[in-house]
Amino acid sequence: MKYLIVFLALTLCACARPNYLPEATAVNNEQNDPQSNCAILFNKENICAELLWKQAPTSTDFSEFELRFNASIPAENLSVILWMPSMGHGSSPVKIESLGDGKFRVFKVFFIMPGDWEIRIVLKDSHETLDQAHVPLVVP
Repeated sequence: MKYLIVFLALTLCACARPNYLPEATAVNNEQNDPQSNCAILFNKENICAELLWKQAPTSTDFSEFELRFNASIPAENLSVILWMPSMGHGSSPVKIESLGDGKFRVFKVFFIMPGDWEIRIVLKDSHETLDQAHVPLVVP
């Protein structure tokens, strides 16, 4: 009898929904939210972007990527910074070329050593930062 009670108690506990799973309504709302499909979200400005590598990141050669925004952004309002958080420093400045329609070519991207990096994308107006997003990556 004692084993039956323990077995029933374990069976009932095993069927409980874990606390770390989101509620069903939250999952449904997230799936209906267009921002949930956004690769790089700028919350304050409500702008979405994606980063497409043209030359994969490496610590031995220059890389290149394209940034595509869902809004028109003047080239002078965009800044891209390569940053290595674990070392507290960045790399040499990148070059940015506007391709029109919210698309930019970012080239002369050089990661000075392998490891964990961030691509910090900053939207600014003159000298004031409007919004920013960080894209983490590991450079081999």
